[in-house]
Amino acid sequence: MGEKPKKYKLFLTSLALCTLLSPLAGCRNEDTEPPAFWVVAGTNRGESFYRNSLGGYNLQGERVIKKNLPPFYISSLFQDRLGRLWLGQGWNDTESSNLLLLLENGQLSKEIPVGEQPEAGIVEFGDSIIAGCTEAGMGFSLWEVSNSLESQEVIRVNPEERDFLFLTTIASTPDYLVAAAIHDGPGEGDTSHASIYWFHKDFSLAGKMYLGPDTAIWSMMPKEDGTVLLLNNSAFVQGQADILIFDPARGEITDAFQGSGYPFRGVAHQGKVYILDRIWSSTRINAKRSITILDNGTATTIPLPDGLGAEDIAVAEGMVYLAVWQRGAGSGDGIYTLDPATGELQQIIEHQDASAILIPGQ
Repeated sequence: MGEKPKKYKLFLTSLALCTLLSPLAGCRNEDTEPPAFWVVAGTNRGESFYRNSLGGYNLQGERVIKKNLPPFYISSLFQDRLGRLWLGQGWNDTESSNLLLLLENGQLSKEIPVGEQPEAGIVEFGDSIIAGCTEAGMGFSLWEVSNSLESQEVIRVNPEERDFLFLTTIASTPDYLVAAAIHDGPGEGDTSHASIYWFHKDFSLAGKMYLGPDTAIWSMMPKEDGTVLLLNNSAFVQGQADILIFDPARGEITDAFQGSGYPFRGVAHQGKVYILDRIWSSTRINAKRSITILDNGTATTIPLPDGLGAEDIAVAEGMVYLAVWQRGAGSGDGIYTLDPATGELQQIIEHQDASAILIPGQ
């Protein structure tokens, strides 16, 4: 796949030390080199999810672990402080699932029952794991998994007067658990509406907020100051600010920034926020792709090739990593690097139907 960029080579040296020394790397045994990258394929409905898989790759981009995954929509990939991997098993065209998959050393360790369709994110909150369950769009539930791996429902939000209420993502700060959902709203037409809900440590409701028409929050990121970044994927419709700062302690949006107008997935790294931009709101899905970098309130956008099937983003040592699924061009699926300084984009790992990436310790 060509000569690897210099910045990526420097990252390999740094990541090698992190992989060897960090307890977050996990998944190491006497016979297997610890993965430097985890890649999941789990969203190809066109193939009935039968190519679902988990791959662990070393620093040279060679696969060291491969596991086939069940044929369900799987979009949540999370690594806990013990280095274990968690996946939410959602649905397929014939049935709905309510299982979290817990993997150690790349192998299935336990299936944990939770609410229906746990596809809206997995986070740590206090000493527990929290899974966001969409309940097929008829309200949503949040489930707690204890250290003993016992699960229980701790929060349920009903749609009330709405026709649907679909949980899109969750996030946690030291003091609050935050959930975002899309739902129908007043008026007619193809308009998305979003609300956020936030909860105390005891899971009691701290507050909720309707964000207005043409809003859809598909990703949130907690910040070190206790605030949460909300990415509004529908902001482009009215030219609104699309990167919002929400303070759950104050219960208000405290700041807003203008990015691409259609942020989809984001990750914080070394004081900056890196955002994968793609339109994913109602019927307005199209081929636009870009990366926005938010640095001290200034947003810079780097264009990507239109139609590049970028699904997820990770960042390490200033290098951007994208999980790419090209929908049919199997050899073009996998992990790509993007050097923000030069705009150079290069494939480094081939993994069919790649839809999520995780870099241990990052």
